[in-house]
Amino acid sequence: MGFFYADEHIAFSLVHGGDWDDIFEEAPYSEFNWASPEELRLMASLVLCELRDDAYVSLYPVVRYSPRIDALDLDLTCPLTVHRVRELILNTIHEGQSPFGPHHRLLGLHGKKYDVVPAERYGFDRLLKFWNALSDASLVFFRGIYTLIKADMLRQHYEFNEEAILSLYIALDASFSLVKLHLEHKGTREPTAHDAAVWLHHHFDAPFGLEAPKATEKYFETFYEERVMTMHPASRYGDLPYAPIMHDDIPHLRRSLREIFAYLLLEEHGADFHADVQEHLARYPNTTGS
Repeated sequence: MGFFYADEHIAFSLVHGGDWDDIFEEAPYSEFNWASPEELRLMASLVLCELRDDAYVSLYPVVRYSPRIDALDLDLTCPLTVHRVRELILNTIHEGQSPFGPHHRLLGLHGKKYDVVPAERYGFDRLLKFWNALSDASLVFFRGIYTLIKADMLRQHYEFNEEAILSLYIALDASFSLVKLHLEHKGTREPTAHDAAVWLHHHFDAPFGLEAPKATEKYFETFYEERVMTMHPASRYGDLPYAPIMHDDIPHLRRSLREIFAYLLLEEHGADFHADVQEHLARYPNTTGS
C-alpha cells in the first residue's frame, strides 16, 4: 500500500514497510541501496504505466532520504492523509529543520518547481495490476527498473549521458536474464541469446511486419559491440579514449526496456501497443500482424 503525489511545488511518495534487510536475509552490504523495497515497488509501478512514445515518468528521488512517520494506523487511501503529509514536508522545508533527522537534502529543494504532466497521458488504468504483480517480482526485475530510474536521473545532466547509457546497459542485461527465465518457464531448455532475439521479435516486432532475426542474431545485438567498447577501454575492438555511443541510444533503450519489463511482468501488452498495431495495419494493410 502506498501513494504518490505531485504538483508544481512538491512531489513525494509514502509507503509502508522497511529496508531490504527486512526481507532479504543474505543482502550484501551496500552504500547505494537507497530505495526501500516498497519505495522501489511504487516507483516501478508508475514507470511501467508509461505509454509508447509518450511522456516519460521521469522521477528524481532524493537519495537516502526516507523519513519514517511514527503512526500505528495511517490510512493511505484517505485524501486527508495526503494533504497532511504534504503540509508536514512543506513546513519542514520552510522552517529549515527536520523532525526526521538530517535535512540538508530537503532544504535543497526549497523554491524548486516541478514539471508535471496530465495523468491522462499515462496508462494508470494498469497501475494496480503492476503494483500487485510486483509483489512477486524477482530481485533481478527490481534491479532492472532501478537502473531505468537511475538512467532517467543521469540523463537530466548532459555531462552524464554516457553514464545514463551505462545504467541502461545494466537494465538491458537484467531484461536478458528475465527473458531467458521466461523462456525456460515456457519450455525452452537452456535458452540462448538468439532464442531471446526470436522472442523479442515475435512479441514486439512481428506485429509491425518487421523481418525476423537471422539465424545468428542475438538479443539486442546492435548494442553488443558498443557495450564492450564502452565498458572496456581496451578490448578486442582496439583501444579507445572515449565511448562509441550516441545520445539517441538513451530513448531507444529506455523505451524498449520499459515495455519489455511491463510485458514480462503481466504477460500482456497495453492498449497503446494494440492501438499502434491497428494503426500500422490500417496504413499498411498487407503487413502480417500477430
